Amino acid sequence: MEEMGAEQAKSLGERAFRLRMMGSLREARGLYLRSLEIWRGLGEQRAIAESLQKLGEIAMDLQWGEEAESSLRESAALWQALGEWNNCSECLWKLGRMARGQGRYADAEDLQQRRGRYREWSRQQWEESMRRRGTGEG
Repeated sequence: MEEMGAEQAKSLGERAFRLRMMGSLREARGLYLRSLEIWRGLGEQRAIAESLQKLGEIAMDLQWGEEAESSLRESAALWQALGEWNNCSECLWKLGRMARGQGRYADAEDLQQRRGRYREWSRQQWEESMRRRGTGEG
């Protein structure tokens, strides 16, 4: 049953992506929301974070600032908890852009500094994985 739910959520996400690429942002948002609901029910943290990030990006495109910020902050927190520093830094970059655009310069600077730390951690993770591959540990 869980597998069927996951397949349905993936299908909704794929359809939402295509709609988003065609410029049908509101329709894509609706599908991502349905997909998010399924992922939350399944407890799939990575998929939840990804869906929230996409919803935040769509809300940015629609200029729905509060919704964009809420989705991106929740996504960043999940990515951080998962140790997915690259994805977390992407959310922080978008949040920083929004803060700067709203004249919240201190918030924007803080977000960009955090982003820089996470990008460095991401680079270190990548280097470590390459070292393990080279030695046959991973």
